[in-house]
Amino acid sequence: MLRKCLVMCFVFSVLTGTLRAQALTIDTYSNQLLFNIFKPQPDPVIIDFLKQYAPSLYNKNTIAESTTSKGSDGNQFISEIHSFVFTKHPYFKSSFTTGKLELYCQHFPEPKGVQVYDVKLWFEFDMQQEAEIAYSKLMEIFIPISSNKKNDSMNGFLRGQFSDSNSSKGFNKVQFRLTADNLTHRFKILFETQNEL
Repeated sequence: MLRKCLVMCFVFSVLTGTLRAQALTIDTYSNQLLFNIFKPQPDPVIIDFLKQYAPSLYNKNTIAESTTSKGSDGNQFISEIHSFVFTKHPYFKSSFTTGKLELYCQHFPEPKGVQVYDVKLWFEFDMQQEAEIAYSKLMEIFIPISSNKKNDSMNGFLRGQFSDSNSSKGFNKVQFRLTADNLTHRFKILFETQNEL
């Protein structure tokens, strides 16, 4: 009886782990890395930042209405970059010194307001070994969930590119770059939501 119970528990844990792994996609993990700012419920640690600097990402219901309204100055905007700096990340469990989520925005007159058109995520490390371990962990996550992948090194940095040809919605092309910052003597990983694949 005890053996049957142990076997059933083992089978259940294996199946549950497999189901979770199958649910992970490039889009899902990319959104998690970006604090789910493009999802209906952003991560709680970034909500105050979104309210102040990118309200269109905080209250997605208002953006659907306001983008359809056309003002007299609808094409004029001011370019802005807003950075959210953090020392802990809810989904990225590797050790890092600081992280920074950069929102590249266009600030239109009201009612359209601030619109985000690009996003970049940085992780900064004091030691090269920490950066390489974190980069390897990211590669291990994205390799099995990608239909196309490419790892290369060029101009002093490592680059991993991943794409999912099975998905046309959301983030289906991402890349990571590991580079040394010679000005600060630190190492950085840059996560971008586009690549050349």
